[in-house]
Amino acid sequence: MLNNLKKIGKIVATHGLKGELKFKLEDNLVLIEDIQNEQLFLENTSKNLDVFEIKRSYFLNKKHIIGFEEINTIDQAQKLVNNIVYVRKDCKFIEEEFSYVGFECFYKDNFYGKVIEEMFNGAHDLIKVENNDKEIWIPCVDFYVEKIEEENKKLYLKEVEVLN
Repeated sequence: MLNNLKKIGKIVATHGLKGELKFKLEDNLVLIEDIQNEQLFLENTSKNLDVFEIKRSYFLNKKHIIGFEEINTIDQAQKLVNNIVYVRKDCKFIEEEFSYVGFECFYKDNFYGKVIEEMFNGAHDLIKVENNDKEIWIPCVDFYVEKIEEENKKLYLKEVEVLN
């Protein structure tokens, strides 16, 4: 069954007395549409999988709150805390955000380091590359980035000596 599913997050806490739950989406995922009436698959610590239909979904103080049709009390909800959340692989309401984190960087045909963080500074993306116990921020602009191979998770850099 897990072959047809993808992990999207975790139930982290209960919310209120009516069985609602706080849901943490994986960092690389975003909701692109309303998830009310959609099905989620919850895996408990015993590796059992249960299906729940979402009756309510909203954000409160940057926290995602969901309520399931079958869960109406805090006692029922408490049993779902720490469950891993899955959806069908073909679901349309979740999208993966592109990220350079984990990409290998090469400079002058040699391994230079690995991207460990990224951010947007208002003008362009920046990547933090760990290189021999040093960390360096590199702007993702044509001056420093020669080539990107998304499928191989590789970045080819140039002019890096200017940043040192």
